[in-house]
Amino acid sequence: MDLDSAPASAKPLSTPTVRTVPDRTLIKGRADFRPKTAIPQDLTAEEYARQCVQAAIASRLPPYALHPNEYALLKDHINHLQVTTYIHIRNGILRLWQRNPLVSVTREEAAGCAKDYRFFDVAEVAYEVLVRGGYINFGCVEVPSTIPANVGNAKRRKTIVVIGAGMSGLGCARQLEGLFTQFGDRLPAGEGMPKVIVLEARGRLGGRIYSHPLKNQAGANLPEGKRATADLGAQVITGFDNGNPLGVLIRGQLALHYHSLKDNSSLYDSDGTLAPKDRDMLVEKLYNDILDRVSIFKQRAPQPRTVEGDRELIDTGKDPAGEGGDMISKVEGMTTGDLRPPTPVSSGQDNTFSASVDKLTGKPSTATGSSARIPGAEQVRKLGWELKPGTTGQETIILEPHGSDSRHPTLGKTMDSVLRQYQDIIDIAPQDLRLINWHYANLEYANAANVDLLSLGHWDQDDGNDFSGAHAMLLGGYTQLPRGLWLSPRKLDLRTRHVVKKISYNPSKGVEGGARIQCENGEILDADKVVITVPLGVLKAETVTFEPPLPDWKSGAIERLGYGLLNKVILVYDVPFWDVENDMVGLLRDPLGDPSIQESYESNRGRFYMFWNCTKASGKPTLVALMAGDAATQTELESDDTLINEATTALSKMYSDKSVPLPTETIVTRWQKDPYSRGSYSFVGSEATADDYDIMAKPVGNSLYFAGEASCRAYPATVHGAYISGLQAAGEIAGSILGPIQVPSPLIPPKPKFQGSYSSLSGSKRKAEDSVIEKARELKSARLEVYEEQLKQALVKALGERPTKPGRSGANPFLLYQKDHWFICKAKCDEARRKATNNPEAKATRNEVRAALGQMWRDAPEDEKRPYLNETENNKRSNAASVTEFKRKLAEWDKAAVKFRKEWKEANPSVPSEDEVLLARQAELEVRF
Repeated sequence: MDLDSAPASAKPLSTPTVRTVPDRTLIKGRADFRPKTAIPQDLTAEEYARQCVQAAIASRLPPYALHPNEYALLKDHINHLQVTTYIHIRNGILRLWQRNPLVSVTREEAAGCAKDYRFFDVAEVAYEVLVRGGYINFGCVEVPSTIPANVGNAKRRKTIVVIGAGMSGLGCARQLEGLFTQFGDRLPAGEGMPKVIVLEARGRLGGRIYSHPLKNQAGANLPEGKRATADLGAQVITGFDNGNPLGVLIRGQLALHYHSLKDNSSLYDSDGTLAPKDRDMLVEKLYNDILDRVSIFKQRAPQPRTVEGDRELIDTGKDPAGEGGDMISKVEGMTTGDLRPPTPVSSGQDNTFSASVDKLTGKPSTATGSSARIPGAEQVRKLGWELKPGTTGQETIILEPHGSDSRHPTLGKTMDSVLRQYQDIIDIAPQDLRLINWHYANLEYANAANVDLLSLGHWDQDDGNDFSGAHAMLLGGYTQLPRGLWLSPRKLDLRTRHVVKKISYNPSKGVEGGARIQCENGEILDADKVVITVPLGVLKAETVTFEPPLPDWKSGAIERLGYGLLNKVILVYDVPFWDVENDMVGLLRDPLGDPSIQESYESNRGRFYMFWNCTKASGKPTLVALMAGDAATQTELESDDTLINEATTALSKMYSDKSVPLPTETIVTRWQKDPYSRGSYSFVGSEATADDYDIMAKPVGNSLYFAGEASCRAYPATVHGAYISGLQAAGEIAGSILGPIQVPSPLIPPKPKFQGSYSSLSGSKRKAEDSVIEKARELKSARLEVYEEQLKQALVKALGERPTKPGRSGANPFLLYQKDHWFICKAKCDEARRKATNNPEAKATRNEVRAALGQMWRDAPEDEKRPYLNETENNKRSNAASVTEFKRKLAEWDKAAVKFRKEWKEANPSVPSEDEVLLARQAELEVRF
C-alpha cells in the first residue's frame, strides 16, 4: 500500500505535553542550590527503591551493577563505593521515564534524583548515558530542545540517510532527530540541525512487518477506526515485561489495542484425532532432555567486565557512608595479579533438566546441559518412560558433535544422534516420533531454518534474553507500530519507491566520512552518514553495490550468518468452525518414509504444523498456517491452489464433526521471492558465531553504519531487536557528530572537611605514619571489594538474580481509562485552548488534560467504566498471587544463598598480596612504636 493512500485514521497522533522547565547548566559545588526533587515524598525509601529496581529491569539494564558501557565510561571517575550512588540516581531517572513515557524526562528532573548537591554531575552524566543509549526519551514522544535560536542561519548542515523503513530504520531516524534536538547545543560551531532522510524501496513502510488489508472489510469486529488485516510477516510480540521497548511504544505512547495470547494449544495427530495429552507431555520431556544434553556444546561468550553496587543499600534506598578509596580502574590494576578465578560451587538445586519450550515462539528457555551428567537409562525412568526388555538400566548417552561437515557440527544432526540412542533403550512409537518432530518444527519456526543448518555451539547464543509476560498480537495489524514511529510526534522525511543500487563511500576511519547514494529511479543523494538497515538477505544477494567493496571482515560475517525463511498460508472465513478461544492448534505430520527412522520426518514436519487463530487480531475469522523448515521453501515453489486444498483437507480431518468450507479469502506469503527481503530473519549458521552479530553492527569507516535484527546480538530475529539496533546505531552516529560524553573530574567532589589543628606528634612523622596505615587500609579494602564483587558475581551465576518484588499491574481504573483516552482528550483540550487564546499553536497543559480526563471518567456511564473496573479487580487478584509466589521464591533463594556464600568462601579464601602483608606489618609496627 502506498503511503499517499493511507486511510484517514493514520493521521499523526497528538503529541503529549512536555514538562517545561527553564534550561540551565547544573551548578557544581553549590551547597545552596537545590533542584526540585524527583523523589516522591509519600513513598517509603524501600518502596521507592523497589520501583527504581523494577524500572532498571524494564529498561534492560542491570539494577545492581554498571552496564559494560557505563563501566567503560566511569571506571576512571568513581570508586567502588560510589557505584551505588550512581546506580541509585540512574535507576531513579529510569523510574521517571518508565512511569510515564508519554512525557520525556528533562535534565532538571534527572538532577532531582540526586539527594546531595555533590551528585548533580552524576545525575547529568547518567542522564546523558540513558538518553544517548536509547533507554529514555525514545519513541513517539516530544523531547526537550536545546537547539540554539540561530541554528537556522547555519550555512552547513549534515545529511544522514537511513536506507530501509522497517523498525530499525524508522527507529534509528526517529531517535536521531530526538538526539539532535536534545543536544542541539553540542553541534559543531556553524552547523545546523542534521537532516535525516529515510529511503524505502517499497511503496509502503514496515519492511518485514506488513499488515495486508483484507478485501472484505464488512463485519470486522475491531475497535473503531481499525481495518481488518492479515499480518504477512512479523506478528507476535513476545512479552512486554522485563525490558521490551515495544511495551513503551505500544502501551505507553501509542495506546494500541492488543490481544494477549494463551498457551492453550491442542495437538491433533495426522489422522485428525487429538493427540493424547499425557503422551504429549511425556514426549515433550524427552525432547527437552535431548535439547538440554546437546547444550553442553554451547560456546558461551565471556561476561563483559563490570562492577556491582551494594545490593542491600540499593534495595533499601540508602546511600553509602564514607568517601571510598581509589578509582575502580586503579583498584583493579592493583589487585588483578593477586586474584584467583573462583571455584564453581553447586547451587544446591537438582533439576532433572533445565530446558523447556515456549510453544508460542518455538524458543527454548535457557538450557545448561545439566542432564548430560545423568545416564540415559536413569534419566528416561525419571521422566516416566519404561526401558526396553533386555536393557541393564546402566545405559549412557554418548554425546558427540555431528554434522554434514565434521568441522562445523549442527544442532539437528547432534540431536538426531541422541534420539537414535534413546530409541535403542526405550520404545519410541511412530506417534511419539510425530510428536517429537512437531517440536523440531517449532524450533525450525523459531530459527526460520532446518535445524540441520544451525550451529551446534552458537545457535541460541541469545538465550536468557527473553522478555516475560503474555505474548500478544495487535488488533488491526502490526503495521500500526512502524506507522506510529513515522508519524509521531511529527512526520519523518520518508521517501518510498527509492531502490538503492549503489553506495560510494570513504572507507578511512580517521577522516571525515561522506557517501553518495544512487537509486534506480535516477536520484542521487550525497550524505555525511549512511545507515544501512536492509535485511541480511539483501546484503547476501549483493543487489546493492558498494564502492569500494565492503571489507573482508564485514562481508565474511554477512556470508557466515544464516538468513532463514518462514512462510504463511492465511485462510479467511465467513464463520469460524474452530474454537475461537484457542489461540493456536498444532498438527502432527506423517513421515515420507519409514516411520521408525527420524530422517523420514524432516521434509514434511513443518508443513501446516501450526494454525494460529487470528480472529481477534484481524477482526475476521482467520487462521494462519505456518510453513517452517523445509516446508517454507516448498511454499515458494507450489501453487496457491495446491496449498489451500491441502490445508482444507487437514482441517477437515481435525474438525471432522464440522463442515469445513473453502476459505473466502486467502493469502500465501513467499518472502524469499520478495526482492527487498529475500527471506524472513537471521539465524546462526553452522560456520557462524555469536561474534558475527557484533561484526554486522560495526561501522565501516566514518560513513557507513549498520542496523537491523541481524546486527543485534542480544535480540536477533525479532522486531524489538531490530528496533534496539536502530537506537544503538543512532547513538553511535550522534556520538560521532556531537562528540563523546564528557565526564567532569572529579565526578563526585569530596565532602567538605572540618579544618582543625593537631597538637600531638610532629607533622612530618604523623604524615608518614598516616600514609603507611592508610596505604595498608586501601590495599585491604581494594582486595575485599574485589573479593566481594567476585562472590556476588558467582552467586548470581549459580542462583540467578535475587528475586525482585513483582511490579503491580494497574489497580486504579481511572489510570487504565486515562491510557486509552489521553490522546482523544488532549486533542479536545488543545482545540479548546486554541479557541480561547486565538493562538493556532497553543496547547493544553498536562494538568488541564488530566482535569478534563477526570471529568470524563466521572461522567462516563457505568457500562463504559465496567471493563476498567473488571480489569482492576483481575489485576488485584493477579498482584496478590504474584506477591505470594515472590515471597516463596525469595525465601528459597535466600536459603540457597547462605549455603552458597559459605561454600564459596571456603573454596575461595581471600589471600592478601605480598605488598599488603608487608604494609600491614609496617603499619602495625608504626602503631606499636
